[in-house]
Amino acid sequence: MKKGVTGIMKDLKNKNVLITGAGSGIGRLMARGFAAEKANCALVDVNGKGLEETAALAEKQGTRIKTYICDISDKKKVSSVAQEIRKDFGGVDVLINNAGTITGKSFLDLSIEEMERTMAINYWGHLYFTKEFIHDMVKQGKGNIVNVASSSGLLGMPILSDYAASKFAEVGLSEALRREMKKFGHRGVKITCVCPYIIDTGMFKGFKPFLFSPFIKPATAAKKIIGAVKKDKPYVMMPPHSIYTMMAMRLLPTDIFDALLNVFGSGRAMDNFTGRSN
Repeated sequence: MKKGVTGIMKDLKNKNVLITGAGSGIGRLMARGFAAEKANCALVDVNGKGLEETAALAEKQGTRIKTYICDISDKKKVSSVAQEIRKDFGGVDVLINNAGTITGKSFLDLSIEEMERTMAINYWGHLYFTKEFIHDMVKQGKGNIVNVASSSGLLGMPILSDYAASKFAEVGLSEALRREMKKFGHRGVKITCVCPYIIDTGMFKGFKPFLFSPFIKPATAAKKIIGAVKKDKPYVMMPPHSIYTMMAMRLLPTDIFDALLNVFGSGRAMDNFTGRSN
């Protein structure tokens, strides 16, 4: 370990890092970042082509990189891939639950199947991987689990009902799990919940930023998440002040709270949403 600006930072050299959603966006950037820290990376995504592109970039750092095609909403496939990863790497030191999806429809227009799909990827897929590896981490007395949630897990918005529900669930799971690890004496197993505002990866194409709230750069998000792992941070808020703003606004009467959100642009932010073409 080495001394950082705000405390002890872990050395990630030769650690085994599993990243879901590694085929693009911040998943790809995190793979490159962890590889630069000399960590070995198990990269998971449903997009095989994207995975190979990520692997080619990460391998330039000279660490061990392997790819696994997996639909994380399928519990049996997750279990199978987890076994492969254990066989290939011997275990996982850091789990990054990053894969996600968005539909961008109003609740009235969403089908039950679409809502189930959102929950299956954004919540259940993360839970499946967590359940696969947390017992191993408890047994070895250490490990890091990072759940990439969203500011939508703290604040519900129009046209994001299914997405917000999945992210609220993930925030709740992360908080409960963090406290359970402490309660039952597994303090070496660290849980980090990441709640970013919109990251400019194309997933939210057409989203109109709130007043005074520009998109977060993907490289910035990836760097902060890697830093959080090195420092065992329980939360990563992007921007940092967002949690305090939301907490303060929650103290207001509901009508005033809603009106203020509309002033900042929350009510219209998804009006021109298109998302990724693929």
